[in-house]
Amino acid sequence: MISTENQGQVLVVRVNTVRLDSAVGTLIRNTVIAQLDSVSRVALDISQVKLVDSGGLGSLVALLKNVVSKQGKLALVGMHKSVRMMFELSRMDRQFLLVDQLDAALSTLNNA
Repeated sequence: MISTENQGQVLVVRVNTVRLDSAVGTLIRNTVIAQLDSVSRVALDISQVKLVDSGGLGSLVALLKNVVSKQGKLALVGMHKSVRMMFELSRMDRQFLLVDQLDAALSTLNNA
């Protein structure tokens, strides 16, 4: 469902599911929080996700707060068009760093 790898100073978390709901969001958040002491920059690859429900969005907001509280940075990568539209309508695109490609996210986060 999710996989992680370190690329330089960035933790890359890949979400391999179509729906990001509360259960998946909690799994992502717990995985990232467990590694926040050793890495503060996170690229969350959600390119496979086509639907984020309210529970999933809440989990992402909680994750963002956890990362920022450790002086970290979080990028959401490869957002599907329908997911991006939901983020724009809810104005969450103003809170999150949204990046189209993983390479660009890694460059941005490594230079942060």
